[in-house]
Amino acid sequence: MSGQLADAQSLFAAGDVRQSAIIAEALVSREPANPSVWHLLCALHMRTGNLATARSCAERAVALAPTDPALLIQYGQCLVVSGQRREALQVADRAAAMNLNRADWNDALGTLLSFCDEPTRALPLFRRAVELSPHDSNHLYNLATVQRMTGDLSAAEASLNRVIAIRPDDSQAYHMRASLRAQTPAANHVDELTQRLRQAQRTPLDEVTLCFALAKELEDTGRYQASFGYLKRACDLQRRQIKYNVGDDVALMDRIIRLHDRAEVNVDVGFETEECIFVIGLPRSGTTLVERILTSHSNVIAAGELQAFPHELFKAVRQSGEAVGPAEIVERALDVDPAALGRAYIDATRPQTAGSPHFVDKLPLNYLNAGLIRRALPHARIVALMREPMDSCYAMYKTLFAGAYPFSYDLSELGQYYAAWHRLMRHWCDVLGDTLLVVHYEDLVTHQEAISRRIVAHCGLAWQDECLAFHQQSTAVTTASATQVRQPMYSSSIGKWHHLESELLPLIETLRRHEPACGWSVAELPRNR
Repeated sequence: MSGQLADAQSLFAAGDVRQSAIIAEALVSREPANPSVWHLLCALHMRTGNLATARSCAERAVALAPTDPALLIQYGQCLVVSGQRREALQVADRAAAMNLNRADWNDALGTLLSFCDEPTRALPLFRRAVELSPHDSNHLYNLATVQRMTGDLSAAEASLNRVIAIRPDDSQAYHMRASLRAQTPAANHVDELTQRLRQAQRTPLDEVTLCFALAKELEDTGRYQASFGYLKRACDLQRRQIKYNVGDDVALMDRIIRLHDRAEVNVDVGFETEECIFVIGLPRSGTTLVERILTSHSNVIAAGELQAFPHELFKAVRQSGEAVGPAEIVERALDVDPAALGRAYIDATRPQTAGSPHFVDKLPLNYLNAGLIRRALPHARIVALMREPMDSCYAMYKTLFAGAYPFSYDLSELGQYYAAWHRLMRHWCDVLGDTLLVVHYEDLVTHQEAISRRIVAHCGLAWQDECLAFHQQSTAVTTASATQVRQPMYSSSIGKWHHLESELLPLIETLRRHEPACGWSVAELPRNR
């Protein structure tokens, strides 16, 4: 390795992306056949979000050194971040066939498979990484992540305890550990988290993450007001880190309502297949629960939260190469050939979805694309989850999302977004007809069998009693509900917001202002006195 390349790598590791890039660009002009330089350039462009250039650099590196696992795995990471999961899995298969005798290679391939919603395949790789490097806290954390996804919650907690012992300032480990079980007055980490928050040296992200963990454990132990104090502290700080205008999202949904009407959506010239089931809804509304009910059926598999439909849609709209904003996409999407879009979507899900008559795509944000799904895949079934407004918004407010749902950290913005989303859902009910089944979370958890039967019938399936035993599935869960859906149906989360009526008044008043337009009843909500 040249001294300059080592310098550039050191600068990159230290966070000096600009200076590292200057050296790397100079090096590649002198050493275009050096795969290590292309490897670094790929990492640099990934860091700055230039995905197309990063992929090009990764392709050059792999072409120069096709048997180097690190380069191949990096190429797979470029593909999956770009939404090309099928191609990423093909690359992962190539890497898995190699001799992975290093901890970092096993960890990197496990991470790639996790991003492809294949945590079961990732698990032995992370275990091997920990065997090879037992004191590396990053490998242990990644192992805990897939242990949680695959349902081995006690092992995940043990792994996270090891992470914290090695690296006591790992806020992500505290946060995940808090989520693994309901904490009790006799068994919790409240004192440990409180002490950790008092440490002088911490980043805003660490403070946010620790506050979310502490809020969760305090709520579990019945200390609701104390919990909300830390929750608001976290959400206020998180919101200050985000550049976001809820009005843009509201305008986008209203534009969809205006343009994606019954005449545009019900064209019946899409791709003919009956295998797709889409489960949509706001986060924390029961979408994973419905997915597990459906995939307990012998003829249905879970495909995960696929980015395939929005990715293929954006690709079709942007064929001209020009930049297109969200508002323009809403309009131009209606010019896309529905059958071609449907076929491209199905192809993008392969080979994972080819082994069963039906698969569930559980990307919540497909509520924006429901009309386009009907155009492209006229025989697809859509199940939409709805939840009582206050419970729905409070559940989102107390969840720390990774790079998504920026509206969820401010109570007033939450109310505005929920109101616009509710208008959109009413629109889809008017437009989509029998394609769409709306399931109310409260009905599902209080009338499990009746509503489960309705969901299964809507998807064109014969009833199987196994759908009532969804919590006994051994398949992995990659969402925030990984712990909850391994329990039998419960209703204890209904009405939990009532413990915090005064604290949630900004949300209550925002929802009340939008009540006439949205058609729900908030007559029982407390008024600001």
